[in-house]
Amino acid sequence: MGAPSKRARKIRTAAEFDTGRLQRSLTPPKLAPGTYAWTLADIVNARDMQMLGNFRLPARLSESMRTDDALFVARENRLAPQRCIKVCLKPAKGARAVSIAGEGEALFGNEGVGITPDPLRNVHDCLVEHGIAFAINVWTPREDGSRVDIALQYWPIEWVRWDAIKRCYVTQTEEGPEEEIHHGDGRWVVFQEGEHEPFKQAAAVLPAALVWARHAYANRDWAKGSTAHGNAKVLGELPEGMPLQDADGNATSEAAALLELLQAIGTSDSPVGIKPAGSKVDFIVNSSTAWQVWSELITKAEKAAARIYLGTDGTLGSQGGAPGVDISVLFGVASTKVQGDLGCIKRGLQTGTIEPWCAINFGDSSLAPSREYKIPDPDEDAQRESYAKRSAAFYADLKAAKDVGAVLTQEFADTLAGKYGVCAPIIPAAAPAPAPSGGVPQ
Repeated sequence: MGAPSKRARKIRTAAEFDTGRLQRSLTPPKLAPGTYAWTLADIVNARDMQMLGNFRLPARLSESMRTDDALFVARENRLAPQRCIKVCLKPAKGARAVSIAGEGEALFGNEGVGITPDPLRNVHDCLVEHGIAFAINVWTPREDGSRVDIALQYWPIEWVRWDAIKRCYVTQTEEGPEEEIHHGDGRWVVFQEGEHEPFKQAAAVLPAALVWARHAYANRDWAKGSTAHGNAKVLGELPEGMPLQDADGNATSEAAALLELLQAIGTSDSPVGIKPAGSKVDFIVNSSTAWQVWSELITKAEKAAARIYLGTDGTLGSQGGAPGVDISVLFGVASTKVQGDLGCIKRGLQTGTIEPWCAINFGDSSLAPSREYKIPDPDEDAQRESYAKRSAAFYADLKAAKDVGAVLTQEFADTLAGKYGVCAPIIPAAAPAPAPSGGVPQ
């Protein structure tokens, strides 16, 4: 029997791509600036449009949700790793693959001009909000014809919709009619969290929409209540039998004088005054405790926003009922979502941008480099720390045995190393005892 075959891998060839079509420009339609006022019914309608794969209203809703402080902070924390985690270009096997990766470094590396942080920030944001994001490859032939360079650009999702008849995404363009979107065709790159209708599965805008509504309404009502609590009313009463109005219906001089006094007392400029005998001056304040309801609603909405975007409400610290923050534990929890996002982006870039670039410029994609995120691994770090502690304890026991005069054998070292779960060193064989000097006894 022959040698076992290698793992299946789809190899792209240059013949698959129509370079003439890829070099034609494609731009999204112009968007007229505007603002939106959202009622609860409008928010629910936009959420329903997201469920149908029609992203025009959900995109506008997502923009408006950024104005909320709780959602803004949680969202920025989710996106922050994309801007600070470095990348490396890992070549395939072989000397030619190393050479190809060297060329790709100028396009896809940390300082690359083909894949830059700005479009990836937009892609990541859209991926988190809608469960799917789109980008387009812009191809530029070099003047000498030796290579065709590539640059990734974000494609706004508001122009995209899911076509259930064609079973694909379609988009409006500035150049003409709708165009079908097919990932990996050289032009389009699709980043999605799931194969079947990801816009229903992993879109944060679905649960966050109503969180935004109740957080915003609670803040609004609390602000109104604050006005009522912070503005005390002054009420005056004339002595019994003293009229408020004269025969013509005008305020009497006594009523006018008391009213002037009340107005003076109600301001900080005249904190004192003299009231007539028998009259009364009362302050009416809002003693309602409804603010506790608003406080509870706001706290719960902030915790819900953090959980939706980060998978934890630990960013809230010890206030609001959230647990105290251990930054290493917090990163370990949040990193599960971050790793999922970056893994999705990595797969999209690999099959949608890097492999087509390699196929068009070098004949096929078999030697395409891979773009890797240097994500810290908390589990691996913990394992190394544990091994270091166990290794130190092992050598301490080994030294203690030697200090008491024990004979260190390989069997003893192996047994002790097994208990600690570490590698045993090679114990040199004991040197033979020197032979006694010979001679005839006297």
